[in-house]
Amino acid sequence: MEKRIYVAVAATVQTPATVLQPYGRQIAQACHVVSKLRYREGHNTQYPFQPVTTIILQARDTKELLHIFKMAANARLKPVSFLDHNPGAYGNIGFHVTAVAFYATKEKNVADYLPLWGS
Repeated sequence: MEKRIYVAVAATVQTPATVLQPYGRQIAQACHVVSKLRYREGHNTQYPFQPVTTIILQARDTKELLHIFKMAANARLKPVSFLDHNPGAYGNIGFHVTAVAFYATKEKNVADYLPLWGS
C-alpha cells in the first residue's frame, strides 16, 4: 500500500476574530507542514530526493484542523501541525494552527471527507 502525505489547510483561522486565509498563505502553510513532516521522518537526509504523493485538503477552520489532528493521532498516524505566528495577519496573539499533515494509505486516510484544496 502506497503511503501518501495528507495535508489539511485552514480556510479561516480563529483568533479573537475570524481571519480569512489568502490562497498564497494557505499554500505556504501546506509547504511548511510538509517540510516539518518530512524532516521529522528523516527524509531531509535522503539523496536523491524521494517524491511522495501529497494530497492537499481544505479544512473550513482551525476547529476542523484540530479535529483532523486528533483523529490522525488516535489512528496512530503521527500527525504534525504547523503553528504560525504572524502579527500582521492574526494580530499579536501567539501562535495559530494553520495546517496539519500525516502519512497514510488511501484506505487509512482519516481526512477523506474534506474536499481537495482549490476544488
